[in-house]
Amino acid sequence: MVLTAQEQQEINELAQQFEVATGAQAVAAIIGKADEYPDIPWKAFALGAALAALAVVADEFIHPDWASIHTPLRDVAAILAAGVLSCVAAMAIPRFGRMFMHRGRAIGEVRQYAQGVFLKRELFKTAERVGILLLVARFERRVVILPDSGIARHLTSRELDTVIAAMAPYLAQGQAVAAFRAGFAALAALLAQKGVTFARHGNELADGAVVEEGA
Repeated sequence: MVLTAQEQQEINELAQQFEVATGAQAVAAIIGKADEYPDIPWKAFALGAALAALAVVADEFIHPDWASIHTPLRDVAAILAAGVLSCVAAMAIPRFGRMFMHRGRAIGEVRQYAQGVFLKRELFKTAERVGILLLVARFERRVVILPDSGIARHLTSRELDTVIAAMAPYLAQGQAVAAFRAGFAALAALLAQKGVTFARHGNELADGAVVEEGA
């Protein structure tokens, strides 16, 4: 999901439109990966090597009369090669690498990264504490919404989950602009339903979508 300059501008405009409609201050962010996950290539290596070892042993059982053509060195080389190929594939192909990602850890890493962006962009500095961050992590396929205290008291975690659910179908198709459009629209609708509007104090946060490769 590589964003063009035009897409980044469109996402920034969506955030500005949300600000005009609600009085809140919003920042949209898209990152590549929240953590390096050093365990992923090792898990992939272990799986590849284990499957290759299983294949070698099974071949010798199925064709015992061919066992003489096998040498320990050749078998070990095949097992290691399969492990290395699996490791490389996990690092190069996100879909394959995600198979070895621990879901609980990924949730925590993305949230921690989002908290870092929240602090770095100083979303807490608005007069009414009405900053809100929408962050998408491409590798983990996770969305985190972090509202400051002025907004958080009006929105439950379940309601924020409905906003994330509105974004998910578009993110699955790689449509970042449409995802943020759906997210900001759902947030604005939730606040409107509750009759919540915030006093405007001008443009309190720096404009521009955050686009980072991440870890």
